[in-house]
Amino acid sequence: MSRILTAPFVRRALASVAGVGAVSAYVVHDQYQSWLEAVVDSECEASLPMTAEAQLTRVVRLPRLLSDEEIQSVHDLHAAVSSKVGTTGRNEANQSAAYHSGVWEVSYLSTDGWFRQERSALLEKLIAAASEVDAEQGWGLLPGKEVVRPRCIEYHIVSPNGSLPFPYHHDAGSLLTIDVMLSDSSEFEAGTFQTLEADGSMTKHTFEKGDAMVFVSHKPHCVEAVRSGERRVLVMELWEGEERTCGHRCEKHWGECTHSARTSFWRRALSDIGSDL
Repeated sequence: MSRILTAPFVRRALASVAGVGAVSAYVVHDQYQSWLEAVVDSECEASLPMTAEAQLTRVVRLPRLLSDEEIQSVHDLHAAVSSKVGTTGRNEANQSAAYHSGVWEVSYLSTDGWFRQERSALLEKLIAAASEVDAEQGWGLLPGKEVVRPRCIEYHIVSPNGSLPFPYHHDAGSLLTIDVMLSDSSEFEAGTFQTLEADGSMTKHTFEKGDAMVFVSHKPHCVEAVRSGERRVLVMELWEGEERTCGHRCEKHWGECTHSARTSFWRRALSDIGSDL
């Protein structure tokens, strides 16, 4: 599966040419190398359902899968490691945001194995829940795969005007996605999770604190803008490949990935510099 170089990549390349320095050149080369490897490493994705097929499947809500204590343990872990993990962020225009300045901020709690090390029981509970839904719904996405592991474990903070407005967005390359609401519905307004169905309609999903949403990763989904407050969600994607601890949403199913929290920081810093050129 080939991929198109995005505008942030171009901005970073321009920043390098403009003389930002050796660090910029390193980051651009590193990203380009990662892109080349992703093109080669696409065999695992050949058997994944097309979005049209995924649209025929339903989102399964598991009410109160996580207790208040388990939710607090996720918040506590984020507070403890947020400065040590890879991040990404978007501004109100859904463009790349400088470090920790986005209205939609994502911290990769899977970085360096933090979630696995500190919340192993909770991780296995989430994987088991997704596996049970896969079996009950007859999707059959997990059996027969060589290795099924977490691709990424993300902690999302969505502030006012933060949104995922693209109705055809899907978690390309993954098998199953499980979202867990970490905030009480009284803590934010709007920010509704929605899916694009096969008939072209949009389904809005009830999503309360502790609930989990399990769905086929290629099912198109989006999130309307938060109007007030703060919406926090835990997101885990399962894929056929190695369990990733590389501080981003990795596209390399097998082999070493050199992305790190430091790489993540510099990419965001340089992207912000490049936007001013």
